[in-house]
Amino acid sequence: MERGEEVQELKQKMILCIVVFVFVLAIGFVLIFNRFGTDVNEVLQALRNQESFVVFFRDNEERCDKCSMVEDRLNQLGVSYYNFNVQSSSFDDVLQRLNIDYEVKVPAVYVIEKGEVRYNITNIQDEETVNSFIENNRVVSFSNQDS
Repeated sequence: MERGEEVQELKQKMILCIVVFVFVLAIGFVLIFNRFGTDVNEVLQALRNQESFVVFFRDNEERCDKCSMVEDRLNQLGVSYYNFNVQSSSFDDVLQRLNIDYEVKVPAVYVIEKGEVRYNITNIQDEETVNSFIENNRVVSFSNQDS
């Protein structure tokens, strides 16, 4: 009888582990969709509608120290932009729609006018580069024209 009880207990533990795994997996998918989904969908919609906008291509914080610096600077300068994580499954689709056939090194800022790339800067290394790009291309006024 003791052996049968051990087998039954082992089956119950296995079922519990499977239920916990499925639950954690479902939570993970929800978090990933929420992290990558919102602005990604808005960028795709803006491209379909041939709108003018600014998009900030970034990577995960752990992999891109400069991304936080660029994002902070854009916010300080009052630039209205979409935040697009390059880990998104839609990244290649967006590049294709923008006719970008080269590697985009993050952090990168792209100014899109009527679905076409107007200005861009990639692999940003310092705040002065961000400042110059924003000022020289009048990105603040451009990003606020549709608002």
